[in-house]
Amino acid sequence: MNPLFGDKNDRIEFQDKKSEIMSIIDKYDATMLSYLARLYEALNGEKMDFTKIKSAVDALAVFNKKAEYNYLNNLLYPEKCKGVKIPSQIPVPSCSFQLHNCITLRTNSSGNLCVVFNPYFLANQTHPNYIRTGEDDDWIYEMKPKAFTSLFVNNSENLNGHTPNNNFTPINIGQEIPAVYDQYRLVSASMVIKYIGRLDIVSGVIGGAIVFDETPEMGCLYNTRVTKKTGETTQEEANVFVPEMLAKYGNFDLAMDAFYRQENLCLEGIRQLYFPLDNSYEEYTRLMNDNLIKVTPINSTGTKYKIESTEDYLKNGFRQVVYVLGAPADQACFKLDIYCNFECLPASPFLNYLPLSMSTESISNIEKKNAISIVQQKPIMNIKDNMALTTKPSIWEKLKQKFKNSLPGIGKLIGWGLTSMIPGLKPGLALAGTMLNAVNEPQQEPQGIEEEVE
Repeated sequence: MNPLFGDKNDRIEFQDKKSEIMSIIDKYDATMLSYLARLYEALNGEKMDFTKIKSAVDALAVFNKKAEYNYLNNLLYPEKCKGVKIPSQIPVPSCSFQLHNCITLRTNSSGNLCVVFNPYFLANQTHPNYIRTGEDDDWIYEMKPKAFTSLFVNNSENLNGHTPNNNFTPINIGQEIPAVYDQYRLVSASMVIKYIGRLDIVSGVIGGAIVFDETPEMGCLYNTRVTKKTGETTQEEANVFVPEMLAKYGNFDLAMDAFYRQENLCLEGIRQLYFPLDNSYEEYTRLMNDNLIKVTPINSTGTKYKIESTEDYLKNGFRQVVYVLGAPADQACFKLDIYCNFECLPASPFLNYLPLSMSTESISNIEKKNAISIVQQKPIMNIKDNMALTTKPSIWEKLKQKFKNSLPGIGKLIGWGLTSMIPGLKPGLALAGTMLNAVNEPQQEPQGIEEEVE
């Protein structure tokens, strides 16, 4: 008997069942059910419409593939998830891209090496000249940035892993982009270091840590030129600036004592994941540019400069540190891969030329927090642990777990009037479902349904 036309107890039971289902169906369940309903409609008509069947099957395939790359998987597998965005309650049109770079790392004569990286960094690739005159006005000092970066490598001869060492070198990995974007935020990132040397001489350990020191200073490669006003050039050279606070990471004990840390054999390599520290890491920030950078001379000869952010636009509270101790000496035996997925807002002159889109995913703050907490459980691992990470179940497994294989059929759901929760259904589908149920089940005259059923 159709509960809509049964006695009062039947109608109450129907309302309870409907309320129970409605309380546990979320937006993703509703979307999946809408696609299944379309397939149901195409297969249960007088004739099978292959166009509608194909459309429904394609929609299911796309949805299933998309569900596999949710926010958690974006954080866990930055290497695979290109073009991703942070789920937002109120999305705005944005673009996204993946920054990937690969470099070879060489150890020093003791087999030691250290890498420090801040994944949350982008800069404008257009650099002006910084020009000043000397105190006696007879000299002109010019400083021309070549590249800004947040990756630093130390393989100096005196790096022993036990004392601070200030011989870090900034490495240009392409973190400067054309001025087509105005603001950006980091969605996910990873740093992977593999041993690529000879297996018969492999030795030593490789360790990783996450540290949270902040500084307004940033890495820079630049050229300087000192010229007399008469036109005679007396000095021209290339130079670099490295934040002073990095020197302490020459002592590997700091990384070994960090809260997030792991140490493996060199052959096992290491892989580190990024995760946002707080809500501010989900906010858009401006690309480093001439208006946000302060250049200060730190010697009288015009060859040394300090480069720092003038405002709080440099997010560098999350740093990944990797150290190598006792590996094969003086060997280019490590390969570093960096993957950073960025979401960007275009500059106004380029709004009509870039492929803007809005994120179609929206998750609650609790779900987002849970995803981040899963990454925080193991943000550092050896490279073979990659596939052992915990991932969210697919949409099919999620439905099975949630409804315990007892969700009523699509026809019954449609007949119950749940289509208001299921997006994208044709208006006539609900009526068709109700008529189908009415034909298949004995009917009685409705009694007091206006008072009992909405």
